[in-house]
Amino acid sequence: MKIIDIHIHNTLSHSELVAEAALRHNIGNIVLLGDVLRFGYYPDEEQISQLNSETIECVKKHPGFCYGFCFLNPANDCEFSLSEMERCIKQHGFIGVKLEVSLNCRNERLHPIMRKLEEYDVPLLHHSWYKTGGNLPQESSPADIAYLGAEFPKVKIIMAHLTGVGIKGILDIAPFENIYIDTSGGQPHSELVEFALEKLGPERIVYGSDAPIRDFSAQLGRIAGADISSSAKEMIMGKNAERILKI
Repeated sequence: MKIIDIHIHNTLSHSELVAEAALRHNIGNIVLLGDVLRFGYYPDEEQISQLNSETIECVKKHPGFCYGFCFLNPANDCEFSLSEMERCIKQHGFIGVKLEVSLNCRNERLHPIMRKLEEYDVPLLHHSWYKTGGNLPQESSPADIAYLGAEFPKVKIIMAHLTGVGIKGILDIAPFENIYIDTSGGQPHSELVEFALEKLGPERIVYGSDAPIRDFSAQLGRIAGADISSSAKEMIMGKNAERILKI
């Protein structure tokens, strides 16, 4: 079974350790999203460029094993964001875009980025969560992700954090076939993978660990221990990501 981890946060200083740990767990490919919270919730253009440049270097160290996503803050100047997308995707072969909590995804400042994603035909991986104490001021909930998916039905959107969004989050995105969910976010929660499979189908779930914040063993165990078919496990562990990312 080929395993693709679609949710890794990389730094230059820890890239070797993360890659070695992934290989020890028989992970065939890892997707690097950047050290997205190093500069806080609202990184400026210089900081965004620095983080993406580090991802470029990490990918170069492990060609064919590591793939990069372009990290952006949509609150920054639009022309910068589009230029950074071109640098990362067209010049350095990145295969998607990562958005965090800098700007709620209902904001129209995302629209140029979404149109460019449609043009490049690469996916967006967007942070999402339902927090009992309330989300951050600009943090996107699954309902926000559903809104974005409805606005841009031709763009593949991967909503992060299965455990963070829970049952309500799964139900929010269920009607939108262009929205997928990754399995990261917190420690494994009994029967949540099974519920996602029931509501979304096996084609719309992808494995992600959130390493090194989370541990590979526990995150892989979330799928391995789920009461689902072996074919569904194969799709979640790697086949879906292989299709979505074209790798």
